[in-house]
Amino acid sequence: MGGEDNGTSERIQEMVRPDYSQSITLKDPEVDVTDDGGRKLVYYTDGRKIQKSKDDSFKAVLAHWEGMQLITEEKGPQGRKMTRTLELSADGKHFYETWNIENGKSGPVIIRYVYDSASEYQ
Repeated sequence: MGGEDNGTSERIQEMVRPDYSQSITLKDPEVDVTDDGGRKLVYYTDGRKIQKSKDDSFKAVLAHWEGMQLITEEKGPQGRKMTRTLELSADGKHFYETWNIENGKSGPVIIRYVYDSASEYQ
């Protein structure tokens, strides 16, 4: 992501840094994700207006379902469009998180994380 200041690059890295583990709870109309640091991210799928949280351990994001994929469209540093796609593998053994970040003329940056199901290790 050349041509940007270090502060912007660091903010993007912090946003897309993978968690060691996540706990995911499906509710209607939301998906709750709690990371290994106790931070909670709630994806609301009912179109409600989201209030910006003052608590660093809680973040709410609008999302929508496209088939079995949960998709968000967010604004990153410098107003860049960032899309996040969450999806469970067909066999239920893996969870995929894919980031697509606009990067101007050099094309998008795509980052994909694959998490193994905790039940595989119990």
